[in-house]
Amino acid sequence: MKTTRLPHPTVLLLPLSCLLGSCAETLAFRDASGEDTISAYRKYLEEHPDGSHADAAYRRVEDLYFETAAKEKTPEGLDRYLREYPQGRHASQARAERLQLAYDSAKAADTPQAYKAFLREHPDGAMAASARARLDELSFREAAREDTPMAYRIYIQQFPDGQHRAAAEGALERIAYFEAAQADTQERYERFLESHSSSQYAERVRERISEMSRVERTGFDAARE
Repeated sequence: MKTTRLPHPTVLLLPLSCLLGSCAETLAFRDASGEDTISAYRKYLEEHPDGSHADAAYRRVEDLYFETAAKEKTPEGLDRYLREYPQGRHASQARAERLQLAYDSAKAADTPQAYKAFLREHPDGAMAASARARLDELSFREAAREDTPMAYRIYIQQFPDGQHRAAAEGALERIAYFEAAQADTQERYERFLESHSSSQYAERVRERISEMSRVERTGFDAARE
């Protein structure tokens, strides 16, 4: 069954317009309204820039830009509308939808790089807070996979108040302790205590230093005898 396309509501104003202004201009607007496309309205505006229907044509062009962008649901479409109408009637909604698309894209990728890119463009707001929290989580996981002092230090530098700072500092203590234990020298143990005097390994290290000192004294006394 064939569907008849209804003209845009502005066409209903045409009879009165014909009485008050140029009938040719009014008929041109009727044709543009019947087609209801950006190109049709622009053609009308090129021919009748000061026409009695010019304001209605400009408004409809803006609406069509936004309707197209909203239908496409792409960053490019919304950016196109915002370039044309940065202060337009739909600008606030377009920016909100653009922000949501950017966040959804970062969330779908779910990588530190994706969230960093999002935050460079959108550093403020509720979505920025969510992105930053997720970036914190992913960055710590990355550091834990590497499990090196450098990786944990980079995490702490990037997230000084991060949700995993305590865990990162604990990992640094653990690595430092095992490195000292592997060397098993008094110098390395003392160096460990300089940086980690309150560590969970500190008492164990002090006991080892005392043991090494006793052995050293015993050997010295035996040598004197």
